[in-house]
This record gives sequence, structure tokens and C-alpha cells, in this order.
Amino acid sequence: MDEDDEMLDNVTRCPDCNTRQAHEILKEKVLKSDAGVDYLLRCEGCGNVHTVIFRSAKPINVRFTLSDGPDTVPHEMEVDDDEIFTLNDEFEALDRVWRVTRLETGGDAKPRRLAASDVTRVWACRIDLAIIKRTFSDGEISFSDSIEVDPEKVFSCGTIVKHRGETWRIRALHSGTARTLTGKMIARNIKRIFLHRPPTPGEIAERNKIERGNWKGQNFPGREEHQQKWRDPDEEGSRRGGRNE
Repeated sequence: MDEDDEMLDNVTRCPDCNTRQAHEILKEKVLKSDAGVDYLLRCEGCGNVHTVIFRSAKPINVRFTLSDGPDTVPHEMEVDDDEIFTLNDEFEALDRVWRVTRLETGGDAKPRRLAASDVTRVWACRIDLAIIKRTFSDGEISFSDSIEVDPEKVFSCGTIVKHRGETWRIRALHSGTARTLTGKMIARNIKRIFLHRPPTPGEIAERNKIERGNWKGQNFPGREEHQQKWRDPDEEGSRRGGRNE
């Protein structure tokens, strides 16, 4: 029986007039082992006599694959065989909150709604917290860790991060299928964050010096000696004075 056939205060759908009507219970038969109840009813709308069968739900074990950030874990849960799973349903398991993302049937079908007795496996992802792996790189040295954050937290490339008292910069965000070096991404879509050590002020100054010299065409032989003359005007003046004598 589906939800439309459930009896609420002796109200159920009459198969003759095809409307939900109050019914008089003429006979009730309780099955053994609490397997269910058979009712003989008379519709108060049209007078039709018909039977409504209620069967007790049976517990079955359903297999789940739970995705917690980059990690997945198998899990089994006991549910009633008439339980209905629907995509985006939310449920609690292992003291966490999950959302149904896929229902397996053993074939190629991709149903949005399925009874527990027909499902092969339920796929779900954690939604109360997102676990993100991070990789820190400093030259040839790298190490990894993971963080738990709000799934809706936004991460941006270029952001400065403090870790173990040191400064790091987010270089890239990876979703598992795509990577960005300049954009943003919300935590629930991120599989891994890549961080590098930012350049020191001295390194930045040297880089700017080189780029500025190349850009203006100043990277020529004897450039340093030429600049030194301008840094020491007294010495240059004395040389000029000597030539004027």
C-alpha cells in the first residue's frame, strides 16, 4: 500500500468511488507474529464493501557509502523495508549529518526515489562539517594535514594563512576534478588546498628590481657602475672639478 491508502481515523480511499472517505470497520483480522492486520470496511460515501490490508514493516540492512570530505567509509544501517529514500534526504549516522547523493539499484538506472527493499547501496555526503586536506610546500619540503570547517566557508587563492606560527599563501584549490589558481571555492566542493611559502620582502624587492630593469631596458653591461656614480655625487663632482682645472 502507498501513502494514499494509509488509514487515518478510519479514513481511506475507496476503490469504488475513488475518493477518500470515512469507513466503518466490519471485520478485523490480526495476523500471527504481528505480521499485520486485514480490515473489511464499508465506505460511508458510496456503501461499497472492500478489504484493506496492512502489513507490518520488516527490518532490513541497507548498505551506505558515506563521503566525509576526501574520505569515504562503508556503513550499514537497519531500516524498515518500506522506508523510502529520496535524493537530498538528510539523516544522522555516526553522530554526523549526511545528505543522500545517489541511489544504486544494481543497474544503469539513476532513480531519484527508491524503496529500501529495492536499493542496492545509498551514497551520501557529510553536510554538517567539511573535511579538507591541505598540502604545504616550501621548496623541496612538503607536508600535509586536514581541517574541519563550515561547508559554506569560502576559500580564495592568494589568501595568507597562519599555520604553526608561520605564514603561508593559498596557491591553488582543487575540487577533485578541476583546479583553480586565481578563483574562489566553497569548502564543500574542495578536496585539497595547496599552500606555498610567500616570498620574503627581500625576495620581492630583488624580483621587482630585475623586472623593472628588464622592462625599462636598463639591464646592460656596466649598469651597476653607472648607478654607483649617481649614488656618490661628491666623488663624481671632484672628478668633474679635476677636469675643469
